[in-house]
Amino acid sequence: MQKVGVVVRAFAAAAVALLATGAAPAQTYPNKPIRLIVPAAPGGITDISARITADYVGRALNERVVVENKAGAGGNLGVDMVAKSPPDGYTLVMVNVGNITNNPWLYKDMPFDAMNDVAAVAMVGDAPHAVSTHISVPAKNLQELIAYAKANPGKMNYGSPGNGTMPHLAGALFARTVGIDIVHVPYRGAGPAAVDLGAGQIQLTFIGWGSVQNQVRAGTARVLAVARGERQKAMPDVPTTTEAGLRDFQPINWFGVMAPRGTPQPAVALLHKHIRAMLDDAEVMKRLEDSGIEPIRETNEQFAARIKTDYQKWGEVIRGANIKLD
Repeated sequence: MQKVGVVVRAFAAAAVALLATGAAPAQTYPNKPIRLIVPAAPGGITDISARITADYVGRALNERVVVENKAGAGGNLGVDMVAKSPPDGYTLVMVNVGNITNNPWLYKDMPFDAMNDVAAVAMVGDAPHAVSTHISVPAKNLQELIAYAKANPGKMNYGSPGNGTMPHLAGALFARTVGIDIVHVPYRGAGPAAVDLGAGQIQLTFIGWGSVQNQVRAGTARVLAVARGERQKAMPDVPTTTEAGLRDFQPINWFGVMAPRGTPQPAVALLHKHIRAMLDDAEVMKRLEDSGIEPIRETNEQFAARIKTDYQKWGEVIRGANIKLD
């Protein structure tokens, strides 16, 4: 009988160990490096957001989060790669608003379904658009700018980083919102547009503070307003468009993490938890602020709802301005 008892106890112990081993994969995510795809070139605001996120989340998970840049087709190449990746939580993408809500309206042939092939994981933040003018423009605030533009229809040029970019669409939305006629001038990046603003070659831009701060500090340009509901920490003395009475003009250029549709909910929840905690970390907050990024704290449901709302809003702007890209 004693031998039988020993055998029974040994069998029971082996069974428990086997069950524990079988349950392990679900409890140990992640157990290998995670790829965070950036559908843009290194050095831009989307790339900066991704690298800050990868650094924090990697330390929180005790696993490497590797940033990979895959630029092209306005971000479509990188997002498409993620959309077609296995939905296992090991391939993510840092998108900006244009990649998801604007591109389906801009490009005739989209390689993925932006509304269904990728799913929200966590919002990170936004880089507000600064309404900036050359110093020669006789406007000290937003209302004076609107009055001046109305008195000079078609005579003001605004620069952007290129056709279909958020600053391009922000300018189109501004003109539509306040009823003015301004001419779009596309550049190859925000930097060249800011340089020409400072030189007086263009009179107006809607690019971020990080791009125009040198011109403002040199006294060749001024920021009249920041397009958001609350003042930006990097520009505490600059009023918002809401304060100027333009509550409908908040073209937020947001950044967030998404994953292939069907990624396990436990993995999504764990990633969201750490990204949300990241936005309360003092060191991260300083890095974001220095980069001109304001944190946005939202639930997955709020992030998904934002995508749907912006998809409709920017679709109306793009169709109204008849903007198309090949």
